[in-house]
Amino acid sequence: MSQSRLIIREIFYFLSLLLALFIILEIIWPNIILAYFNLNWLLVLWLISGLSLLIKKH
Repeated sequence: MSQSRLIIREIFYFLSLLLALFIILEIIWPNIILAYFNLNWLLVLWLISGLSLLIKKH
């Protein structure tokens, strides 16, 4: 496995966990994350990293 693919995969895992954590925190305490950070940007970064991981796979 190449080094760049490993880094992209780790970034994807990190963003996945971060997104899940932020969503859970928003459910428990409303507006604790959304007051300071727009989750759409995180979702876009997550999608880009996932798509680049799929492209690197083939």
